[in-house]
Amino acid sequence: MTDALIIPFSKEQELVITVDNSGAIGEKKKDVVQTSNQVVGQFACRVALMEMYAAYGKPTAIIMQNFTSEEAWFDYKRGVQEVLKDAGVSDLPITGSTESNFPGIQSAFGLTMIGIREKRERTEWPGKEAFAVIGTPFVGEEVLNHQEVIPPVKLLKEFTEREEVVGVQPVGSKGIQRAYERWTGRGDKLVSTLDLEKTAGPATCFLIAYHEEQFEQVRRLGGELFHQLKIDQT
Repeated sequence: MTDALIIPFSKEQELVITVDNSGAIGEKKKDVVQTSNQVVGQFACRVALMEMYAAYGKPTAIIMQNFTSEEAWFDYKRGVQEVLKDAGVSDLPITGSTESNFPGIQSAFGLTMIGIREKRERTEWPGKEAFAVIGTPFVGEEVLNHQEVIPPVKLLKEFTEREEVVGVQPVGSKGIQRAYERWTGRGDKLVSTLDLEKTAGPATCFLIAYHEEQFEQVRRLGGELFHQLKIDQT
């Protein structure tokens, strides 16, 4: 299970829809986390794009929902375009809407990404796969202070293209343990050096499932961001 919505489109293809939003994060005085609207746009696009690639979708369009101000639209869009450029999909069309009638006291922004993929079966878990986390869960100010160790979208996409990897799943606000349970449908208790219950905010880490005999190849790809997950057998 991924956080993407998959809809039949044709005999050969499916639509893939991913979404992210943020509230009380931005430039307004009453925002809980103070940062630029451009950064907010970057992370919203990053989350939606990671979920798109994790679902093996190809992004085709973006819809932005701006509740902050008319001026904020341009900064949000710049942030979105920076992420798209870095991911090599800078030609995506962007549309959306701005609430300009009633000003809010806190910032609010939403982003929907629409993509397409070839029809594929649900991920089958062979039973001998191993799991790991790439990155570390961060939230709020931590995200701004640890950007150098947050895995880029390109790295997640690279994992989806490797034969050693069974699947990839971004971790969101419910934390690693919950993301694992929703993704695999299993109730295993995990063991890790990371905090498994902590929110990962804007997908500052992601899960991978891989063929256990290819541990070294996968670990090398993850580098210092690789954190092995084990299942508690007690």
